[in-house]
Amino acid sequence: MTALSIILDIVLILVSIVLIAAVLMQQGQRQGLGAISGGAETFFGKSKAKGIDAKLAKITKICAVVFIVLAIATTIIVSHNGNSAKTADLDTVITEAVDAAQDAANEEVAAVEADGTEDVSEETAEETAAN
Repeated sequence: MTALSIILDIVLILVSIVLIAAVLMQQGQRQGLGAISGGAETFFGKSKAKGIDAKLAKITKICAVVFIVLAIATTIIVSHNGNSAKTADLDTVITEAVDAAQDAANEEVAAVEADGTEDVSEETAEETAAN
């Protein structure tokens, strides 16, 4: 992981915590339920609640957009960095595997020739190296 992806992950976590808190602090949409139970809000209480709810709704919208943008950016950066690292690692692994197979085939050929019991052809050595 690069420093940029770590920073983006930390910011993404912080934004998600703010987003969760903003959603949980909002009041549910209870249209008409106050009239059914007989409760009535005063003018000042109603405007205060709408002011807080409006701020929370705005914070929620902003955090949601930032969250989506950061999630996409993090995915792009991690996939871009991961692919280049995987390609380099894959080349190394393939090279080491081919070298190990050639060494094993050469050792087998040397052992058979030293034993003198069997004649090993190039075809058999290549098959062993391929496996």
